[in-house]
Amino acid sequence: MKRLKKDVFIQAKESIMEFGRPLEKTLFKHYFEEASGDSIIQDLKKFQNDDGGFGHGLESDFRLPYSSPMATSVGVRHLSEIDDHPEAKVMIKKALGYLEKSFDDKRNGWFAVPKEVNDFPHAPWWQYNHEEGMTVIDRSWGNPSAEIIAYLYKYKEYVEKLDVDDLVEYALKSIEKKESFQSEHEIYCYIKLYETLPDQHRKRLEVKIAEAVDQLIVYDDEKWWDYVPKPLDFVKDSMANPFGVLEEKVNNHLNYTIKELEKEGKVFPPWGEEFYLTDLKIAYHEWIGELTLKALMSLDKFHRLEK
Repeated sequence: MKRLKKDVFIQAKESIMEFGRPLEKTLFKHYFEEASGDSIIQDLKKFQNDDGGFGHGLESDFRLPYSSPMATSVGVRHLSEIDDHPEAKVMIKKALGYLEKSFDDKRNGWFAVPKEVNDFPHAPWWQYNHEEGMTVIDRSWGNPSAEIIAYLYKYKEYVEKLDVDDLVEYALKSIEKKESFQSEHEIYCYIKLYETLPDQHRKRLEVKIAEAVDQLIVYDDEKWWDYVPKPLDFVKDSMANPFGVLEEKVNNHLNYTIKELEKEGKVFPPWGEEFYLTDLKIAYHEWIGELTLKALMSLDKFHRLEK
């Protein structure tokens, strides 16, 4: 079994320290050097607004300082990893308060970002279309609504207004009636929901997620340089439900990740630098830090780091 050697791991760490935000640097120290969650809390506080939502470029591709459901889902995702920390619970409760207020009754879910996203630097896929009343991201209901519902369910004690069980049922029916899947990101959100729900709901989700993965996943490693959904995007660790992805394919992706780090010492955004030549240049560097950290964490979860 191929493992990432220590010297390459150190090189990747140096890349995170060079390109990553304080948040990614702190996350690295927490997961690999046993630093406490206190620093993560302090870093995430910089992204949380008074209304409880998250903004300020937490999702690097849009620099909107105001709160958005998408950025808030990212914030709660990080907090959910350290939710035994007392301050994390306070921040999660505030975030869920914002998500209840930003819930759209007609959509029975959330739009990813408000129209004010256009007033700040953003990648083209985050452009708010006033005629459609949403971004292209919002054409897939589950991104980020399915992931948000996962957190509402997990932290149900903090929910005051929304009927979480009704939202879970709506999310399940929404994916059950689908026959064709266009957005891997929507499926990533549904996997977050799957991880949170009890067994009776998981059984309903499992079949449809596996069907979606089969339609969307790219197994050809010659295409992996491009921004395509790969095995490790769906199978997060050795104990996770593989949703029909063969172990051999996961191992191929792990080996590919090791070779990528051996060659570059970092992971570059596969969607390229062309979108980041002006006001978003900082975001490209942030993605290098985030993607390199994600690669190291994936290798660790599959026991692919040299001890």
